[in-house]
Amino acid sequence: MIDAKGYASFSLRDVARELGVYPTAIYWHVPSRDELLVEVIAVALGDLVPPALPAARWRDWLKELFNRYRNAVARHPNIAPLLGSQIISNASMNPVMVEAVLQTLLTAGFRPEDLIHVYNTVITAMVGFVTLEFASHGADERDAWEGKLRTRFEELDPNAFPVLTSNVKRLSNQAFIVRWKGGTNPSLKQSHERYIDVVLDGLQRQLPGT
Repeated sequence: MIDAKGYASFSLRDVARELGVYPTAIYWHVPSRDELLVEVIAVALGDLVPPALPAARWRDWLKELFNRYRNAVARHPNIAPLLGSQIISNASMNPVMVEAVLQTLLTAGFRPEDLIHVYNTVITAMVGFVTLEFASHGADERDAWEGKLRTRFEELDPNAFPVLTSNVKRLSNQAFIVRWKGGTNPSLKQSHERYIDVVLDGLQRQLPGT
């Protein structure tokens, strides 16, 4: 249902109607809409943790984690607004994933005193890009919104914005802020791959002795 309509209009009454039961029957299993959304996120992101790799291949392990996360959200892009921007996403925290990330970072050689900062960098990198990439707007306003943004970029004054206007065809609908579509179209996979490499290069420079 969230895949079809988005999470904003999702309700327990809709679930009950879809299942052909009274809403009270749903409340026997989940006490609130937020609790059900927590379970939705947990299921959607349930298979994230890559198999363990030798310590020297920590970059490969993190890259696989990032790609698994992006692929999971790509399958259910309407959950993107719930990730990072909604605290209920923390309630669906996967302790197996957290443990695996921490273990990978420690065995890679990061100091325990730096662990919180490196870990936060990894989680922000994993969630942030994907949340922006798959963010969308309401279906009811999509056509008008896309047309308005497209026209705005096409009518920019080249004297006031020379760099932006000279690159607008290259950037249009492919760059954050300069896009009028969200979700899975267009794909930003190549930018995501470049982003991962930049993040991993930065983390590697933080390793003691490098």
